[in-house]
Amino acid sequence: MHWRRSREGHDFSRAGYGHWESRFSLSVRSPGGGKRLTSAAEAVPFWNYLDGTDKSVPFPTTVLFFHSLFMRMPLPRDPRRTINGLLAVLVFLATFAGAQSSSIHEEIRQTYNFQPHTLSSAEIAQKSGVIDRFWTRAKSQPNVYVPALRQELANFENPPFFLYDGSMLLLSLSNTPADRKVALAAISRSDLRDVQPNDYFQKVHWMATLNEDTTAAALHILEQPNFKVFIPQHALSLAQNYALVYMLLPTNQDCWLQPAVERLRTEPDETAQKSLILLLWYAQTNAADQEIATFAADATRPAAARDYAKQRMQAKNKIGLTQKAESLVSTETSLREKRRERMKAVSDEALYGLDDYTMEIAAKRK
Repeated sequence: MHWRRSREGHDFSRAGYGHWESRFSLSVRSPGGGKRLTSAAEAVPFWNYLDGTDKSVPFPTTVLFFHSLFMRMPLPRDPRRTINGLLAVLVFLATFAGAQSSSIHEEIRQTYNFQPHTLSSAEIAQKSGVIDRFWTRAKSQPNVYVPALRQELANFENPPFFLYDGSMLLLSLSNTPADRKVALAAISRSDLRDVQPNDYFQKVHWMATLNEDTTAAALHILEQPNFKVFIPQHALSLAQNYALVYMLLPTNQDCWLQPAVERLRTEPDETAQKSLILLLWYAQTNAADQEIATFAADATRPAAARDYAKQRMQAKNKIGLTQKAESLVSTETSLREKRRERMKAVSDEALYGLDDYTMEIAAKRK
């Protein structure tokens, strides 16, 4: 690797760094937060790493600024030389950033080169230490790892457990709407066999309460018929059906209604079919009602699922007097908004509220 300065023929390669020692200061911090390198002699390990001479040198994490290059070096008379200098710095920074991104990519591939559901307890304990160290490095250098995590989580060819665990790491470092969207897209491609259902449910539901579009992440649990969560504070168990409802109803219904309709049309699993039918019942729209009716009349569908669809269709005939009265003093929009707010809490009381508000909405629609 050779970086050369043409004005006086100075060699800006490793062999020629001495020419610049008095006028050039490179500020670098190591992963451990080490000292700044303020002379070319101190920066030798840095050059050794960049040109591949010494791969044992920890990859430096942040080039802070080439302050001596412009603050202490006399400006050339020819503006073109200034421009050339600036371009050289930009080229260096681009090369540095590219190498850094590649390094973190390889670190991720090596750290997450396993799937927890295939390991023994002892193997999981050993891998947990590896992941803990990765998290520690990332937390100590968020300015480096946050951009890298965004890029790597958008690459669905990365290890599936990273798509979930890396998303949790990103959110711990940067809880912004943009990063929540990155995380939701990534975890919807994770392998649920590697993830604790309670953890997955709580994270997706939390983002639903922030009105993020959780559609893909929520529908992802339909791939696991035995998906179940337990809420110890309320001694409440949620199977796939109500876990799905909880991960979607706090959000904007316009986001998930049509994807749910389309998924039901092609879904082969009976458990998932029932979960989608329940979700569409809670949608309380003409389109959702029509889809449930179409499913119930489809002789190619499993009998048990068709019967469940018919039960949901008949539920609107069980609206109580109190629910009818409540519907008279509220608008449908306000009832839907109250229901969304109620579903931000996970409890048996919230589920009672869900059913009451839904029946009031159904009464309003009659």
